[in-house]
Amino acid sequence: MTPALFWHHVRLRLRERMEYRGAFLLGLLAQGIGYAAEIAVIWLLLHRFEAIAGWMWPEIALLYSLSVLTYAIGAAFTYSPMTELEQMVQRGTLETVLVKPTDPFWTLIGQRFNVGYLSHLLLAGTVMTWAIATAPIDWTPASVGLLVATVASGSMIQAAVLTLIGTWAFRFTRSWTLFAINGQASRFIRFPIGIFGIIPQILLTLVIPLAFATYYPAAILISEDGQLFPGWIGWLTPVVGPVFMWVAYRTWTRGIDRYQGAGG
Repeated sequence: MTPALFWHHVRLRLRERMEYRGAFLLGLLAQGIGYAAEIAVIWLLLHRFEAIAGWMWPEIALLYSLSVLTYAIGAAFTYSPMTELEQMVQRGTLETVLVKPTDPFWTLIGQRFNVGYLSHLLLAGTVMTWAIATAPIDWTPASVGLLVATVASGSMIQAAVLTLIGTWAFRFTRSWTLFAINGQASRFIRFPIGIFGIIPQILLTLVIPLAFATYYPAAILISEDGQLFPGWIGWLTPVVGPVFMWVAYRTWTRGIDRYQGAGG
């Protein structure tokens, strides 16, 4: 699929959502209020205890904003396609994608691109702007490059996780429970993972590398340590995202190759 065709699908998706503009804007407002309330709770926690594992409020705000921002970008592409895949497999409507002369993965993403993450982007961008201006970060070309790479690579990691979960629908026809579990697990990376046990740190680093979307690069930026793994692995962030996304894409295409229809 060419970029022009992909963005054509995205424009059609946006026009579809704008048919019910009031509901769309109300959804954005509700999501924004929800995340703002969550930030307020974290601020109250830091106001009471001052620090979590040595991380002050501006540093925790950086973690939180990275988590929400990378999730919003990654999920805008993959959340709706992958969560709807379960029903498409069960009802046999996935064939409408497979008969098109384009890559089914990108066709599905283009047709179901979620424009509803705008509130996430605005809120996360605002918090991040404040955090990077307030947190004790020594800004150098390397640190700026790492932050930019973290947003890009972290978004790929978030998209890859959603893609891998969606792939379960090809084999087991159900995957919603895993999305719910991922929603809870993603909250771990909004805090320094050093406060959790060894097993969560290993899982978030080596199995589902969500910690590379927030914690490890942030720890380098603010010169913090305290996790199970050496701090230098944060520099691997620009590589982890593309590699993990490639693995997720290959897994998804292998699943679609084995797909035999609703009755298969």
